[in-house]
Amino acid sequence: MSSARKPTAKSEAHSLGQPDPAGCPVGSLFSMLGQPHMLSVLHAFLNEQGRPIRFGELQRELDLSPRTLSNRLKALVEAGLLVRRRYSEIPPRVEYEATQKARELGQLFREMEAWASHNTLTVVSSVSVVGRA
Repeated sequence: MSSARKPTAKSEAHSLGQPDPAGCPVGSLFSMLGQPHMLSVLHAFLNEQGRPIRFGELQRELDLSPRTLSNRLKALVEAGLLVRRRYSEIPPRVEYEATQKARELGQLFREMEAWASHNTLTVVSSVSVVGRA
């Protein structure tokens, strides 16, 4: 009898500290950040200079469904890029704030933006015919 367990959504979650199965050390980061709306959510925090943002404010700003936003925030918290604070108040209040890890990633984004501003990604033909008339 095999002791291998069936993968769960939790075990398949992207872990920033682990290389992806293909062996690329940043593959898991790109995979997580490549999810729809993930960069928009993270960008909102990096633009706020460390200010906590409430769920409702973020939802209005990004115009995302509550479920999508909740899933993206959960992934960013699990990755250590955001911290979630829940206050025992009525109505309930939940705030999210970028961590030092996210701010360091923001520096990388700024460097990538500078690179992209003077380098274009153009489509080039991948097939050329040589010697045919």
